[in-house]
Amino acid sequence: MADCMQCSAPAVIEDLDVHPPQPWCLGCATTLVRAGDPVINYRSLNGECDYERVLAGGSTQVLRFG
Repeated sequence: MADCMQCSAPAVIEDLDVHPPQPWCLGCATTLVRAGDPVINYRSLNGECDYERVLAGGSTQVLRFG
């Protein structure tokens, strides 16, 4: 399993919005979302899909305007 781009924790998602795709642990991905970088185009590295709820909950990119 790959390590997170930011820390040494095992990565649980891979950000597909960047090239090359970057692996992130859930803690670092959540921190990025809270800082304003929406990590919403990703694939799970361990088969779990609960990350979508956690990450999308803080992303400004999923808000509807109008």
